[in-house]
Amino acid sequence: MKNGSQTNLFDKYNTETTVKPKKYSVQKFKLSYVKETMSLGNSKVATQNDVIDFCKKLLSSIPLENVIILALDNANRIIGYDCVEGATNQCALYPANVFRFLLSAAASSFIVAHNHPGGTLNASEADWSITERLKEAGKLLDVPLLDHLIITEDDHFSLRSSRKWNAERNA
Repeated sequence: MKNGSQTNLFDKYNTETTVKPKKYSVQKFKLSYVKETMSLGNSKVATQNDVIDFCKKLLSSIPLENVIILALDNANRIIGYDCVEGATNQCALYPANVFRFLLSAAASSFIVAHNHPGGTLNASEADWSITERLKEAGKLLDVPLLDHLIITEDDHFSLRSSRKWNAERNA
């Protein structure tokens, strides 16, 4: 059976000449993760201060904006974290990459924290936008975002503590 220039691949004999199939290879991909153990003290997240202390160890002295994604188990223990490096005043964060990490870590929930090297605690529109996108994706995947923190060398700000956290959800 011919359809334009296509030949039925299941016919043993096409016409007068037999078309030999082209040889090609198909690659199978496998993604493997290696756990890097790092001693950072108590990794139980009992309070917001525990999270802030953990994040300050990783973020406060860095001159570039970085984002930390904390993967938590159902007992709020930190089971892993990922760090995304940015530039002097911004860091690109993509939900697909965040959830690739979280799902591979079998996270039950997560917290995002990023530093503001300039020392300001004001959440930008970009901060709120990515927070909302991560909250929505977390709902779909049943891995909720518990908080988004801004960390400076001397202070911190929790986006969850803002009225805007729930206002955007109800809008």
